[in-house]
Amino acid sequence: MERKLIEEINLLESKKLIINLNIVAIVIVLVLTVLGLAFSGGFEIANGFEGVIWLCLGYLLSLVIHEGVHGIFFKAFHPEGKVKFGFKNGMAYATSPGSFYTKSQFFIISIAPFIVLTGLFIFLRFLGVNEAVIYLIFALHTSGCVGDFYYCILLLNRPTGILVEDTEKGINFYSEG
Repeated sequence: MERKLIEEINLLESKKLIINLNIVAIVIVLVLTVLGLAFSGGFEIANGFEGVIWLCLGYLLSLVIHEGVHGIFFKAFHPEGKVKFGFKNGMAYATSPGSFYTKSQFFIISIAPFIVLTGLFIFLRFLGVNEAVIYLIFALHTSGCVGDFYYCILLLNRPTGILVEDTEKGINFYSEG
């Protein structure tokens, strides 16, 4: 069967898209922080500067885990595909260039890091890790998922039966037939 290109999404090089996603990310982190402050009665990062260091290290670790989860799901759905990791335009990314996925597979690939890390943050909170540090890392991580959420929205608005090609710049949508 021949694949017909429907649309190309260039997430890494479209300045307008990057600006819009960054605006949404800023709104997400601000809203989540305000909600966290409102419902917790205020945050206190234990141990001052040391707590801030833990916050920064935790956030960097969450980025690595986030991209690793994408990589795991890329491989799970397309074992012969090569997975590459990188950082461009202020965004960390995982990609499996030239690999094709069904709509549902790519939705799972896109949303999995948010679900896995949110579960991890909840688990760490129950272990007694500082609430402020965990919540602020959660807020930062959630805002960093904005590109993944964008892909999920795009996928929800596409017909069943499409194929998604992962590229080094974004994704392409194809119809078969």
